[in-house]
Amino acid sequence: LDYVAWVCDQDAYAMSGQKCSAQSIMFTHSNWMKRGILGKIESLATRRSLEDLTISPVLSVTTERIKEHVDQLLKIPGAYVVFGGEELEKHNIPKCYGAVKPTAVFVPLEEMLRNKENFELCTTEIFGPFQVITEY
Repeated sequence: LDYVAWVCDQDAYAMSGQKCSAQSIMFTHSNWMKRGILGKIESLATRRSLEDLTISPVLSVTTERIKEHVDQLLKIPGAYVVFGGEELEKHNIPKCYGAVKPTAVFVPLEEMLRNKENFELCTTEIFGPFQVITEY
């Protein structure tokens, strides 16, 4: 489980999620949820910082746009911020770029699939340190 959490952190948040192979949605088996996979990923992701360059400015999406996307996801019943969802602290990144903490939003699978709007919102790729998590 520790290795899977490490891989998920690397896939979603390395290079601030600005890579073609970045994990933008994580389908998690209920057994792994019970074993605490989200806490393990959070513990790794929240260690990232500008000081050690494990997080960086997002070049293609603004902070405001990322936060708007999180807000839209949170309107889906049962959705919640697992971690992140906030602007980086003590930075001087220009507003034309993104500056957010690694972020994960949980959305129940049944709500994700309820309608086209929810599905499209959950599968919208934010080319930054962001992912949607769901459970099956």
